[in-house]
Amino acid sequence: MLEAHLKKLIPFFEGRKIMVIGDLMLDEHIWSSVSRISPEAPVVVADVSKITHVPGGCGNVAANIVALSGIPCLIGLIGRDSSGDKLKQALRNYGISTDKIIITGERPTILKSRVIAGSQHVVRVDREERSTLPEKLADKVLAAAKKMINKIDAIIISDYGKGIVSHKSCREIIAIARHEGKPVLVDPKGDDYTKYKGATVLTPNLLEAELAAGFKIKDEEALIKAAKVIISQTHCDHLIITRGKDGMSVFSKNEKIVHIPVIPREVFDITGAGDTVIATLSLALASKATITEAAMLGNFAASVKVTKIATQPIYREELEEALEEREPSTRKIKSRKDLGFIVNRLKSEHAKIVFTNGCFDILHLGHVRYLKEAMKLGDVLIVGVNSDSSVKKLKGNDRPYISELERAEILASLECVDYVSIFPETRPDNLIKVVKPDIHVKGGDYSITDLPERHLVERLGGRVVVIPPIKGRSTTNIIEKILGKKK
Repeated sequence: MLEAHLKKLIPFFEGRKIMVIGDLMLDEHIWSSVSRISPEAPVVVADVSKITHVPGGCGNVAANIVALSGIPCLIGLIGRDSSGDKLKQALRNYGISTDKIIITGERPTILKSRVIAGSQHVVRVDREERSTLPEKLADKVLAAAKKMINKIDAIIISDYGKGIVSHKSCREIIAIARHEGKPVLVDPKGDDYTKYKGATVLTPNLLEAELAAGFKIKDEEALIKAAKVIISQTHCDHLIITRGKDGMSVFSKNEKIVHIPVIPREVFDITGAGDTVIATLSLALASKATITEAAMLGNFAASVKVTKIATQPIYREELEEALEEREPSTRKIKSRKDLGFIVNRLKSEHAKIVFTNGCFDILHLGHVRYLKEAMKLGDVLIVGVNSDSSVKKLKGNDRPYISELERAEILASLECVDYVSIFPETRPDNLIKVVKPDIHVKGGDYSITDLPERHLVERLGGRVVVIPPIKGRSTTNIIEKILGKKK
């Protein structure tokens, strides 16, 4: 299984040294409860229960690296103030060295205070200085980074647009890293990506990619166009655009696009998910994983992070547990849109896709044996299931006996089935256009020349295979026996 393969990469994270340079922040979480409205103004009253301080910005990236068993070499800037003292202590609590952090009286420590009631963010208050660093201070930060490059396995530039990451520092760090053969990963900001020219990996989210490309990304065509614009600006080796509920897309030079679907979780808080992704990516690439393997691990890591409230890292054990989880059958049930992304990924990996479809109303031995035989014909089996409305049109108003979601989940629970998708039409033509199967399997006493889907499948480059039925095994026979119509 893919998850088992990815899990084998995680032990190589241990001891990998990752330089993290960027905007350091203190994240203050004010935990409270809300039960009344202020008599002074139409606002809620937050009754504070506790206040906690954790590393934010590139400090959170470093915290994730530690939690995943790597060693961060953190370079940044803090003010000579109480927030700076709290941030240093918060970093030490994670075991992160503060030796390379520069302390200055010229600007304050960035402080983000979040009021949280239950699992809901009420308000965030930012105290920060966004202006470009004075040249002397910027040179100090750059000098500290240069000294570290030959001692580490990978570099993360974490740009939050607060003035620490300049054109000069980016270009010099990337040039030296390239010369030393060290991968450079950038979490970018702003609309000018030329300062990241030559980076190994860029990881903008969808909104950041739109800003950099200069237009809205409304569909896959626009997504690909935006990726080409960014890659032409930066000459990066890989571009990973994180797309929230639509997962992430990996663009690489001279390689096919890889779309990685989101892993379904109950989302509590996306704060810091990007930090978790880039930390995981850096450790994976430093451990010689491929960019696709690294992105998949980052995707799993993000799926763990969003289940946690506020700024928190994820730990190696949590990532391993996420990969160990036996995939719930419902996770195999995909919408047509999600299935499209999955198929694109499978095609890029040269997987042989087998597709079949049917009503599957009351699953029986004939179905199971048929699906097992279908699976043997390729690498991945995708099953299309007629919706309740389409079954009625095909079988009559008293059918189906089992609802579409139940039928889909029962099919998804079979080990031989990889994905299930419900389609509303009586024929699977539109789903076949999405899946573009290498082999389309039909079960029954069909002649291939008589199958209505045959020409569509062949036009898409596939072929049709008919698997004969098991005599006496049919849903109709079972129903008649149950109703006492057949002895």
